[in-house]
Amino acid sequence: MKFVLPALAMFASLVAAENCQTGLNYCSFTLMGKGDYHQQILKALDEGGVDPAVVNYDYYLYHCDGGSNGAISLNKACPKGCHDAGSNESDSCI
Repeated sequence: MKFVLPALAMFASLVAAENCQTGLNYCSFTLMGKGDYHQQILKALDEGGVDPAVVNYDYYLYHCDGGSNGAISLNKACPKGCHDAGSNESDSCI
């Protein structure tokens, strides 16, 4: 029984997290709905030359580069906001 509970807890955490789909673009709130993308979003902004401390990251579109960790990169700014296009579709700027 000591082994079963930790195994179930680990399985539950794996089921809850989902990586982005390679090749698609995502709004930050869509990425956050898939899992804990907060640090990756901040890193993508920084690597894209945008200071994450002074911008609202909801006004940017991110590209899913893929890989086992669901790597993302900054795609472009969305000055009017971002639109969630739904499953298996790229999100877009408004």
